Amino acid sequence: MKEKKYLPTLILEKLAEVGELSLEAMFPKNRAESALWRKILGLPQDYEFSKQTFSTTLARLKKQGLVKNTGNNRRSLWFLTSKGQKEIDLYGKPLIPAESDGVPRLVVYDIPESERRKRDLIRIKLVSCGYRQLQKSVWLGYRPLPVEFMESIKQLRLQKKIHILGIDKEGTLEEV
Repeated sequence: MKEKKYLPTLILEKLAEVGELSLEAMFPKNRAESALWRKILGLPQDYEFSKQTFSTTLARLKKQGLVKNTGNNRRSLWFLTSKGQKEIDLYGKPLIPAESDGVPRLVVYDIPESERRKRDLIRIKLVSCGYRQLQKSVWLGYRPLPVEFMESIKQLRLQKKIHILGIDKEGTLEEV
């Protein structure tokens, strides 16, 4: 797999694409349906995740109101809710990074643990824009951040928790 995706995000994205998912269709991995679902999810055929992990992830997403299910446990079908679709619309927009202009930029944020999903999303978007992590909440990049990144900061109500700085001189104190 080229890129390891966060399982809840992966489930939400694929439910948005295909409409419904049966947990039983994923297991065991040698069943024809599970091979199909692993392909749909973009996972290698030998990818191992436990039924418990997948089930727990779906239960968490349900508790958050992002997915719903119908039927009993064994034959339950899972669907994306309207709240889940809004989350995909917000989180799932791929960013197209701008060309490098050589200007170093720092992105510094202080997003509390209670907003972990927002913090994870910011990290994912920074990586997709070619930024690299210097410390847990300090990132460096050499390209302007796309307008979509700024819009997502506003939608997530993180304007006061994220600071973006252009740097006119690089180096450490030893080099200055």
